[in-house]
Amino acid sequence: MTGVLLLNMGSPLSKKEMKLFLFNMFRDKAILPFPTVQRTLLAYIISIFRYSSSWKKYELIGGSKLIDSMNQIKDELATELGQNYSVTTAYSYTLPGIKDGIKTLRDKGIREIKIVTMFPQSSFSTTESIKNDVDKVKNKFSDVQISIMKTFAENPNFISYWVRLTQETILKHNYKNPTLLFSAHAIPVYQVEKGDTYVDEINLSAKTIADKLDLKYRVSFQSKIGKLKWVGPDSKECLKGMHTENIDEIILVPISFVNENLETAYDQDVEIIPYGKDELGIKNICRVEIPQSHPLLIATFKQLLTES
Repeated sequence: MTGVLLLNMGSPLSKKEMKLFLFNMFRDKAILPFPTVQRTLLAYIISIFRYSSSWKKYELIGGSKLIDSMNQIKDELATELGQNYSVTTAYSYTLPGIKDGIKTLRDKGIREIKIVTMFPQSSFSTTESIKNDVDKVKNKFSDVQISIMKTFAENPNFISYWVRLTQETILKHNYKNPTLLFSAHAIPVYQVEKGDTYVDEINLSAKTIADKLDLKYRVSFQSKIGKLKWVGPDSKECLKGMHTENIDEIILVPISFVNENLETAYDQDVEIIPYGKDELGIKNICRVEIPQSHPLLIATFKQLLTES
């Protein structure tokens, strides 16, 4: 039997978990590139001062949407793969952790584990961080063969997934000729300067999907934090430019996510889209909503696993 571990950052389910989530995230060298002692201190300070306001955002969107989505994907993928596979989930910053996930599968007698990350495009702060975490625990499971599947942004099933979701959104809102705004989570500029390919992969994903739909598009970035220089253009600034060009039908596509989360349900729904509607006066603006799971997403993961 082959074990499958679906990995994501995680999501807090309570105010107490919010503090731990922030501490674990900012203690990660891939997020804060500082020496261990300095990074740990900063993580502690950030978690203390930000957990309350961050949790209020989760309350505003009705709590975490990511965990339920991950569980549904897990169950549907397990059904699709059949009895020769065992599928479970784990998270970088909340429980169960990566070590827990591997142990769960190993305790079932599984000696081959394939890891699928929930990040379509690779980045130092996501896929590379997971690779480092997996490398740290591999020596504790020397009798288990552990491999990480490649990213899947250009997988044909995944492209079809976004094409289908976007087409459904166009029909739902009765748009005639919308311009797509692919809004991805930003990363610091220094990562790109060090060779991070994330931005190039986002641009390629956006072009491939827009070409399939024969629609005009832009690429923007969101959810930056702190005083570091982040990649752009910022999604709100991009909307401002589109408004001055009299573009009157805009669909946001959350291209870097496969689960609804704080960056979609809060940053896009509560901040970015209302900014376009209320402050800029764009009447026809919406976004593609991410389903908890989808047959084309499951097909993407199944192909990654069976062809590896």
